Amino acid sequence: MLAARDVFRLFTTGVALITTAGRRGPNVMAAEWTFNVSYDPFLVSVHIEEGEATHAAIVETGEFGVSMCAEEQVVAMAFAGHFTGQETDKMSSEVFETVPGTKIKTPLIRGSLFTAECRVVQRVEMGDHTAFVGEVVAFSIEGERKPIVLHRGAHHLGPRIERGTKVVVAVTPSTATRGATVTVDGGPLPRSGG
Repeated sequence: MLAARDVFRLFTTGVALITTAGRRGPNVMAAEWTFNVSYDPFLVSVHIEEGEATHAAIVETGEFGVSMCAEEQVVAMAFAGHFTGQETDKMSSEVFETVPGTKIKTPLIRGSLFTAECRVVQRVEMGDHTAFVGEVVAFSIEGERKPIVLHRGAHHLGPRIERGTKVVVAVTPSTATRGATVTVDGGPLPRSGG
């Protein structure tokens, strides 16, 4: 019989190393549920269970660091995700090389796809997790790196899937009469992002 956990592994996500610097000292955890949720202002949301050391540190300090995992950080990701900061000083491990934040007191992880320094602007309880929405107050990109992609385990980002050369036709407005004739004439369609 399938369990919900079997379905969870079918989602495809990236993973970030979330850093904090609360009264217990600096900490890091791996968080799959880390997303950009607004362009302007630049907002990032991270979803964390209430019992986690990272949850308590974000509530205490109102800030967190996001270091999106690059392929070279698969060991760091696994280590950060399998131990709790309540029992293990994960930042004492040589697997993490930190850099200080420029706008927040929280350190960031060197070698990541990118890093973002976030100040909490909203906190939303969502089932068994809390969504902390942070405004990005500083960010950096460290050269060209490839992300870790999670889907039934860690994977590489594969080649881009090319869209075929099909013509898609729709009638606008949607209140047009059914059965009306639509004529398509012309050359190649212009590329559009929207």
